[in-house]
Amino acid sequence: HEIDILYEETAPIDEVVAGVHRILLARHGGEDFTITTQQQMLDVLGSILDVLTFGVAALGGISLLVGGVGIFTIMTIAVRERTPAIGLLRALGAARSRISGLFLGEAMLLAGIGGAAGLTVGFAVVAAIELTFPAMPARISLTYVVLSEAVAVLIGLIAGLLPARKAASLEPLEALRAE
Repeated sequence: HEIDILYEETAPIDEVVAGVHRILLARHGGEDFTITTQQQMLDVLGSILDVLTFGVAALGGISLLVGGVGIFTIMTIAVRERTPAIGLLRALGAARSRISGLFLGEAMLLAGIGGAAGLTVGFAVVAAIELTFPAMPARISLTYVVLSEAVAVLIGLIAGLLPARKAASLEPLEALRAE
């Protein structure tokens, strides 16, 4: 059902395939076979991996969007719950930029912790793959680790902008009355 052919690395692949095709055609009396080169198999595997990579990237994008919405919601609730404290800080002379910075820092910290949790899961998956399939080259690039954590923190910054702006724009007296 299958014939594997080894040939010299320096041999031109097209000539090898043509020679095998001629021999099989002569022996079989017709073309009832398929010749698949290693390069063709690697190309198919590459296209499958490209589809998988796209799928993982799409899931990652959805996860980032959901994480951003979650952080936005948490920070909006935090502003509402801390309105009297914000009013007190403003009444004591805290600048709007300081209030905004506090909430942006908290949003970025939340996102950073979420990114670290995601990286931990990713490391665990890679370790499981390495244990299950030792011959499969599964490794994590430091560049991607740093980029993914930076993107997570950036998502936190973006998601925290509006709540931080709202917190910074509160008037001290009105904020103190909010309770």
